[in-house]
Amino acid sequence: MALFGQIRLGELRRRNIFKVSLAYAIVSWLLVQVADVVLPAFNAPGWAMQVLILLLVLAFPVAVLLAWAYELTPTGLIPTADVDRTQSITVQTGQKLNYVVIALLGIAVIFLVADKYVFTDPEYAQLDLDYRRSIAVIPFINRSADEENAEFFADGIHDELLTRLAQISELRVISRTSVMEYKGTTKNMRQIGEELGVGSILEGGVQRAGDVLRINMQLIDARTDEHVWADTYERELNATNLFGIQSEISRTVAQELDAQLNDAEQARIGAIPTANMEALEAYFEGKQAVNGRTSEDILTAISHFKTAVDNDPQFALAWSGLAEAWLELPNYVADTDSIRVRTAATAAANRAIALDPDSPDAAATFGWHQLLHNYDWTGAEKSFQHALSVDARNVNALHWYSHLLSWQGKRNEAISVARSALEADPLSTLMFTNLSYILADARQWDEAFEVGETTLMRDAYTSLMANMWIARIRARQPIEAAVLLLDWATLTQRDIDAAKELGELIVRAQSGEADVELPDALIDRLDIETEIPEIYAAIGNADETIAALQNANKTGAGFRSLLSMRINPSYDFIRDDPRFVALLATVGLGN
Repeated sequence: MALFGQIRLGELRRRNIFKVSLAYAIVSWLLVQVADVVLPAFNAPGWAMQVLILLLVLAFPVAVLLAWAYELTPTGLIPTADVDRTQSITVQTGQKLNYVVIALLGIAVIFLVADKYVFTDPEYAQLDLDYRRSIAVIPFINRSADEENAEFFADGIHDELLTRLAQISELRVISRTSVMEYKGTTKNMRQIGEELGVGSILEGGVQRAGDVLRINMQLIDARTDEHVWADTYERELNATNLFGIQSEISRTVAQELDAQLNDAEQARIGAIPTANMEALEAYFEGKQAVNGRTSEDILTAISHFKTAVDNDPQFALAWSGLAEAWLELPNYVADTDSIRVRTAATAAANRAIALDPDSPDAAATFGWHQLLHNYDWTGAEKSFQHALSVDARNVNALHWYSHLLSWQGKRNEAISVARSALEADPLSTLMFTNLSYILADARQWDEAFEVGETTLMRDAYTSLMANMWIARIRARQPIEAAVLLLDWATLTQRDIDAAKELGELIVRAQSGEADVELPDALIDRLDIETEIPEIYAAIGNADETIAALQNANKTGAGFRSLLSMRINPSYDFIRDDPRFVALLATVGLGN
C-alpha cells in the first residue's frame, strides 16, 4: 500500500501536477486582484466577483485533470497514455513550468508592491481606513430569562461600551439615539451600514443568569457583511468584571480597526467607575429613563440616579446623569420649582466634575449648568471644549455648545457645531430639533422650517413643535404660528380654546393692530411659563416683555427666552430700552 502511494506520488510529480496547480493558483489570484479593480470601474453588480471566484474554483479540478490526462509534446497535447515513456519530455516541461511559476510569482510581487506603493492613492487609502474606523454599535440582544428582568441591563452595557469606544479618537462612533433605531431590526448589516454611513458594525448579546454574566460580540465589515472578529466572554456577574469585559472589547475593536490608543485613552477605557452592582444597575435604569425625554421619564431618571449615588457616592457618571436629569426637568415639566432645580443640578454637576474632571459627560453637563445658572459663558465654553477634546462626538457637548455659540451671535460656528451633532447622531429627532432651532436663531428661516417640518412628519416631537411656533412668531409669520400653536396644544393636551384665543391675539398684533391685550389668565390656562417673554413680545408689549425677562432672571432657571436676548428678533423693538440693555449685561451678554 505504501509502495502504491509512493508510485502515485511519483507519477503526480512526473506529470507536473503540483507545478500546474501552483501556477493555476497564482494566475487565479492575479485574476481576482485585477477583477477587484476593473469590475467596480464598470459598475459591475456585487455578485460578479462571486461568480468569477466560483468559476475559478470549479475550473481547478478540470485543470488538474487535463494535466494528468494529457502531456505537452513537440507535436502538441497528446493523451498521456499514448506517449512512449522513453520519448516523454515531462522533465523539460517541468523545468519550463518552474520558470513560469517563478515569473508568475514575480508578477504577483510586483503587483502587490505597485498596489501598495504606486497605484494606491494615499488619500484614498486613508479614506478607506477612516471608513472602516467608522462604527455603529447596534443594540445588544437581551438573552436573559424573563425572570431576570434584564432588558435595561443589556441596554446599559450597550450604552457604556458605546461611550468607551467613542473616547478612542481614531474611531468615529455613531451616537446612541441613532443606533437604537435598529433594536430588534431585521435589516442586514450592509443596509444598516449604508443608512448610518459606517464601514463597521458591532453587535452582540447579553445574558445574565444568577451570578453569571455572558457577553458575545461580533465585529462585522458592513460593506461585505463578513465577520471580522467574534468572541464570547463569561465571568462572574459583578461590576468589576463587567467593566473589565468592556475594556477588553474596546481594545480588541480598536486593534481590529487599526486604531491606535494613546495613554489617556488606554486609561479611560480601562476605568472602573463603580464596583457597586446596585449602583450600576440603578445608573443603567436612570440612563434608559432619561433618554426617553418625557416628563415621566425625567422624573423616573432622577429617582434612579439618586439610588445610584446613594449606593456609591463616588460614582461620577451617576452624579453626571443626575445633574443632566435636573437640568432637563424644566423643559418637560412646566410647574417645576426653579430654585429646587437649580440647587439640585448645581450640587450634582459640581460633584460629578470634582470626582472625574476628564469625563466628557461630566464636563458637558457642568458646562451647561455653568451657562444656565451662572451665566458663565467663558467657563461653560471651556467645559464644552474640554468634553470635546476627550470625545469629539459627544452629543450633549455639541448640542449645548451650539446654543452657547448661537446666543453669543456666532451664527456660522453655531450652525457648524449643530451639524456636527447631527453627523454624530444622524437619526436623532433631538439633534434635528436642535439644528432647526439654531438655524432659526441665525434667521435662516426657510431651512429652519424645512428641517423642522420634515422632522415632525417623522416624529411629532412636542419640544420641536413648541420651537416651531415660537420661531414662526420670531419670523413674523403669525398665521403659521397660530396653526402650530393649536397643534402643539392638542398634542400636549393643553387648553385648546386658550390656544385658539392666543393664536388670534398674535395674528391681530403682528398684522398691525395696536393695543392688543393679553389676559394673564390666558397664559395660566396654557401653562407656558418659559415662553411668556416671547408671547408679550409678539403682541408688542414692551413693559410686560421686560418684566417677564426680569422675572425669568430672578428665578435663575436659565430660560432660553432670556439667554437668547442678544440675537432674538422678537426683542428687536426694545433693544434700545435701558432696562433691556441692563438685562443683557446681567446675563453676561453686554457689549
